[in-house]
Order: sequence, then C-alpha cells, then structure tokens
Amino acid sequence: MRAFLLFFLLTLSLLSVELELNKTYSGPVKLTASSLGINMGVPPHWKAIAKKDEGLLLFQESSKDTMLLRPKQFNVNDALNYLNETHYLKNNLKVFPQERIVKVNEHIFRRAFTANGGQERASHLIYVIVGPQSRAVVMNVSYAMKNESAIKAISMNIAQALSFTVTRQLKSLESNLASRLKGLHVAYIKRDGAYDEKRELWLCSNRRYLIQENRTVAGGMSRVKEQKLGNWAFEHNQLVLHGDDGLDRLIKIELKDKALLFDGIRGYELTNRKCQ
Repeated sequence: MRAFLLFFLLTLSLLSVELELNKTYSGPVKLTASSLGINMGVPPHWKAIAKKDEGLLLFQESSKDTMLLRPKQFNVNDALNYLNETHYLKNNLKVFPQERIVKVNEHIFRRAFTANGGQERASHLIYVIVGPQSRAVVMNVSYAMKNESAIKAISMNIAQALSFTVTRQLKSLESNLASRLKGLHVAYIKRDGAYDEKRELWLCSNRRYLIQENRTVAGGMSRVKEQKLGNWAFEHNQLVLHGDDGLDRLIKIELKDKALLFDGIRGYELTNRKCQ
C-alpha cells in the first residue's frame, strides 16, 4: 500500500507528457497516450516506447521483464471472458489461464497465465482495466519468477494509477449537457428504499439552485415537504449540489433518447418561472 501511495503521489506531481510514437521515455514520467486513450505513469528505472499498431511497451534494460498495453473495446463481461481464454503473446507464445481471476475493484481484473516449458520460462499476468464508454486497456506482463514480488507490486500500481482521457465526443456531450442544465426546471423521482420521493429542481443561470422534496416519513404514515438552496456545478457527468446547509449531493446525469436521466430515472422538464 505504501509503495502504491508513493507511486500515485509521484504521478500526480509530474506534468503529463504527450507520447510520441517510436520515442523512448525514461521513468519517472507521466504520459498521455492518445493512441490508448489513457494517462499513466512510468515508474523509476523503467522505460516506455510506443509503436504503431503494437501498443505501449514498458521495459527494463537490466532485465527481460516487460509490460505491454493495448486498447480494447470491453465492458466488464467482455473482460471476464477475455481472462478465461488462452492467449498468444509476443513471438506467438501460447499462455494458459491459471488460478482464479482477481477482482482488484469494479474496473480492474487480473489473472495469472503460464506457458509450457522448463523452470526458466517467464511468468505472465494479464490485467484488464475497464473505463468509460466500454473503453479498456489490456496489460500483458511477462517477468522472471525471481522478480515476482516486485513486478506484481509495480504492475498493480500502474493499473490503479491509470486513468482514461476524455474523448472529444464525450467533451462535446458534457458541454451540451452543461448548457442544457442552465435555467432548467425539472421534476423527477428519487427512490429511497421502499418509497419514491418526488423532487422538483430549479437550476438558475447564476449557478444557484432550489430543490423541493416530498419525503415519506414515520414509516410511510405521512409526507413532508422540504425546500433547500445552494450552488450547483456540473463536473464529470455529475450534477454537484453544494447546499447552503453545508451538505453536498451528487446526481449522475445522462442523456437517453433526448431525455435527461437523474441517477438513472427520467426527469420531466417544466417551464421555469422562478429563475433563468
């Protein structure tokens, strides 16, 4: 954990460098790899080079340990299916799944693989890091068994510190959503356990908001109406409500069939007569 925190803090402190094909980078360095759609850190004593249609290769001059990253179009189910398959790595090397799939978190999965051969054969790990819009990165790690502890720690750090870049399409969608939210008056339902709470929300162009809630209390015996004020912002497809009472709320905003979804539930846009 300490090693990961140090590596994570290191990648945050570095300015990102836009990766160029066929150019070697020496760690520690933070790279923006547009061809992969990711930002990632290269740890100290490692080098990185990207070649067209071959992915991004991390390597050490002092060993034969390598990590190869390639982009994929995967959701979580695709990732699990991929890790259950036999794979052919560099030089047409065939490797077979071993042990069980390790679920690092909701987006990162790992499995050990092995190749036929003697005691000196390399060991292999395959990571799948799943990102937004079914974007993913597969990281094939090959290493000498004597370096297992260090390689497992470093590869895990890289996978956990990796982030996906925002595509132009997503940037455009976020910009359109942010514009649509200004001056919005919408009614929607918030599900709270067994009860549905009706909410009306006004998002003023001056970044102030008003929300009215009809909540069920006393075990469903009665309902109360509450009104709250605060400031709002739209960040990373989330509506952030900073309440004047000191409480913050996050609401995931999506656009589906031209309708706005609030935490997955359709909202109904109304005429705004309170503010613009």
